[in-house]
Amino acid sequence: MVQYYIISPQTYDDQFWWKKDDIEFWKEIITSNNKVLELASGTGRIGLPLIKNDVDYTGLDISDDYVNFANLKFANYNPFIQGDMKDFQLKTNYDVIFIGFNSLLHLLSEKDFLMCLNSIKKHMHSKTKLYIDLFVPHASFLYRDESSKVIVMEFFDSQQQHLSIIEETLSYNDTNEIVSVKWRYKNKTTNYIYNIFDFKMKIYYPDSINRILSDAGLNVINLWGSYNKDSFTDISELQIYEIGLF
Repeated sequence: MVQYYIISPQTYDDQFWWKKDDIEFWKEIITSNNKVLELASGTGRIGLPLIKNDVDYTGLDISDDYVNFANLKFANYNPFIQGDMKDFQLKTNYDVIFIGFNSLLHLLSEKDFLMCLNSIKKHMHSKTKLYIDLFVPHASFLYRDESSKVIVMEFFDSQQQHLSIIEETLSYNDTNEIVSVKWRYKNKTTNYIYNIFDFKMKIYYPDSINRILSDAGLNVINLWGSYNKDSFTDISELQIYEIGLF
């Protein structure tokens, strides 16, 4: 079990109640005639609307707790399975494979990323498309004062039964391009800190992504800067890759 999963799956669902802006994008990309694999599928935030759209969907996640939680949302159907996206063998090929909402950033080295891509390639056929969605690492995020506390979200914690805020501090190591993040969960009314979550993210820039994909024998078909498929520019907030085999 990796450190990320000190957050319970219910808390994860609660805190990301607001993240809906990518759903229509995935529903447009992925149609009912596609056989689909989502890596780092979490609690099924993206998987659920795809399954409701009659997509032949499988979600893979490293956490047994998250997989079990996601499967409880479906009666007599278990579309979520436990596995490590760095090294998995599912003995089938998919029409679409995707890594959504910054989940790639949990791969903390280029070696891990290449391992993941090599596993993905074993599950691709000649027309398979791979999609990766992650944020653009702007300097204003990476190089802010390490003592600076930023409120990044507000949510109702259904387990604690109160409104909560998440206060974030971070530090960036530009040698290994790792961000160390601390989230403090506070009761909004009392300001009491009731949970602390420390995690790390690997920062991937577009030039690095393109190089790693090329090294893995994969070809960038499109690079978009938004869920509207706008062309990627220097001011884009997102980098969304559509990838195929050479």
